[in-house]
Amino acid sequence: MRFLLLVIMSGFILSNASPAAAAGFARVGTYGFTWEGIFAGGRLSALGNSDLADGSPAALLINPAPLGTGNSMELGYGHANFFAHTDITTYAGSAEWNNFQLNIAMQEFKVDDAIIRTAYNPEGTGETFDIKNRMTLTGLSYDLGRGLLNHPSFRWSAGAVLRHYSYNFEETSASSDTYDLGTTMGWVARHQGGFVGVTGAIAWQNLTATTITYDDRETFLPEQIRAGVTMETGFDWEGHQGNLVKFLVAYTHAHQMGDGYPSDSDHTGVEAVLFDTLALRWGNSTKVTGGISSWGLGLLLDGRLLGPFTVQVDMGEMGYDNLISTDSQTLWGLRVRYHF
Repeated sequence: MRFLLLVIMSGFILSNASPAAAAGFARVGTYGFTWEGIFAGGRLSALGNSDLADGSPAALLINPAPLGTGNSMELGYGHANFFAHTDITTYAGSAEWNNFQLNIAMQEFKVDDAIIRTAYNPEGTGETFDIKNRMTLTGLSYDLGRGLLNHPSFRWSAGAVLRHYSYNFEETSASSDTYDLGTTMGWVARHQGGFVGVTGAIAWQNLTATTITYDDRETFLPEQIRAGVTMETGFDWEGHQGNLVKFLVAYTHAHQMGDGYPSDSDHTGVEAVLFDTLALRWGNSTKVTGGISSWGLGLLLDGRLLGPFTVQVDMGEMGYDNLISTDSQTLWGLRVRYHF
């Protein structure tokens, strides 16, 4: 019974108070909840996970076909504290060479030493528990735009991801594998004084709709399709390399296939980048139990200061409006890219 209560409690936390991203669906007896306990880095979370064109390694969590940026290597880190004793941490990396890109991302959801509370012992039973859910993604994508068409304005990538889920609670553990497929297309038109671009992406996640069984219970990971469009424009900074200001608007719709708890969601985001250095962001995600509003800041340091290196620091703030919480949570992200 204690284990059942813990699973139900963590399920409510994940379904009602976490960023909307790649989803899962858990069934414990007659209870059901969505598993959306991931965020795809500080920037994407601040944009409501709306920008499928984001090329960061952590974006592999929502799009298996990131657009290439040329021969390079990148590392990414993200962290968020969700309620007491609860952490979500993301580690990611990518390497691109000759139009092929290898992407790896790992995300952990951990509940450390939380006190067990029941209706009979609201102050706690004196016992504690640890829960760890881990998702590891390994993806390979190819830049069709550069590799096959070699058109300066057209970008097109296709990719696949092996998604490995694992669950640990004290001495109980289980795991399962599933797959993602996706493609991303973009067009950039340059004009005197700046550029205009549009990018569209489709991600088909959890193709096998697999089930993890543990302790005579099941966690079902359903198929989900995410489709999004990103529009961007920039204005040159006269006398300087780069843009005076860039504006981005992004929208994504996530549709969960199959029966069960409805979890379709809409994601919107707006970003303004000043002098290619300071980014201001806003986003929103709709969910069945309420919305998640977000905003954030970013600091970008590129070749003007660091040569072949690009460093990006992101901060996001997410505010919940649902049955469990109206609090806000802070997200942090760091990206370092080396071009060669």
